[in-house]
Amino acid sequence: MAWSRESRHARGYGSHWDKLRILILQRDGGICHCPDCMGGQKQLKPAHEVDHIVPKAEAKRLGWTQDQIDDPSNLRAVNRLCHRKLTTLQNGGTPRPATGLDGWPVA
Repeated sequence: MAWSRESRHARGYGSHWDKLRILILQRDGGICHCPDCMGGQKQLKPAHEVDHIVPKAEAKRLGWTQDQIDDPSNLRAVNRLCHRKLTTLQNGGTPRPATGLDGWPVA
């Protein structure tokens, strides 16, 4: 899948998203809430990004409005690497294991 050539604003990530992103990161305590971390219950990782639980493309296909797509109940704070993994899986790919500076996989 190729990267979109639309601006971030055209994709729905304008100033409204910037404010909403900060609210979600604060709500979730700056901790990753992906399925692998579960808000620190399984792993404790800092959250840097916000993920749509039901991906935007899927929600649009289901007929959701933009307000439903960006509703806080459909958003979660996630770690950057966890977000990359989630997006890869949603797009049908296989995520690569993260490696440390020594070249060995990290958990």
